[in-house]
Amino acid sequence: MKKSIYFSIIALFIIVNASAQDNINTSNNISGAVNSSKQTGSDTTIKEGWTTGGVINISLTQAAQNNSWTEIKGGGNTQFFGVKGIVSYNFNRKKGTTNWLNSFTGRYGGSSSTVYVPATATTPATTSSVPFAKSDDYLNFTSIYGKEMSKTISYAGLFSVESQFERFLTPGYIKLGPGFLYEPNKYFNAFVSPAMANLTTKLTANSLPITEYGVDSGKTTVFDFGAFARVSFNYPIAKGITYTTTADLYSNYLSQPGNMVFDWNNLFTLTVNKFVAATLSFNMRYNQLEVAKMQTQQGLGIGFNYKLK
Repeated sequence: MKKSIYFSIIALFIIVNASAQDNINTSNNISGAVNSSKQTGSDTTIKEGWTTGGVINISLTQAAQNNSWTEIKGGGNTQFFGVKGIVSYNFNRKKGTTNWLNSFTGRYGGSSSTVYVPATATTPATTSSVPFAKSDDYLNFTSIYGKEMSKTISYAGLFSVESQFERFLTPGYIKLGPGFLYEPNKYFNAFVSPAMANLTTKLTANSLPITEYGVDSGKTTVFDFGAFARVSFNYPIAKGITYTTTADLYSNYLSQPGNMVFDWNNLFTLTVNKFVAATLSFNMRYNQLEVAKMQTQQGLGIGFNYKLK
């Protein structure tokens, strides 16, 4: 399983770095290439003041997820059709030598499907059909504030909250810590911290009596301390097509640092017109304290779309 994580991380960095390099090369071309780069938004300059943008999308979806994902998030584990909402919004501010990056991502979906119930110590795994089952439930808010030490590197601090809408903060992951921000252009940034505090929470009443997500029975939180890295890339790869990806990696110094938490979210938005777009998403996650298997999820949908400014 660790090999799968490492290969995923390597693939991510190859894709993002190649894309970022292509963007820089495209923006440096002359004549017709310059005009082309303007059409696809390849001006990489980080401008003074606020820069905002995002999307609200409500789609009819075709999606699938494996049993490992289902054990944590709930929902069906076979292919199904349903409805899914996605909100993705970034609001960043540059003032002189300070940079403040903020992002919010929320997803929620449901469908009629076959639901997988994992095996327990006393019961076997079962499947059953229900008229509505949750297929996705995710929210993340991240804020990074940095002071430049060079043109592309800043001393920075990060605060983030990750959870889901239902069973809020069960599990929840709250991070706070210092680090370094690398931001060569407005489309790509990477944050690395060797000293990241993480608070894992389980606040719902039915979770209190059991040990779950690394939080002991009778307790609602556990404190961790470790190394953290985040890579973000948001780019209009062609006219009407935007690719957004974020990957997080965390290693807990206090307990089994080799069992890294890996979370990689990918979203393609293909705009048809002002209010209609298709979305293609693929997400991967590994957290041994949730389930010691790779969680995967993919979805394809078309429906209402509104660009946020």
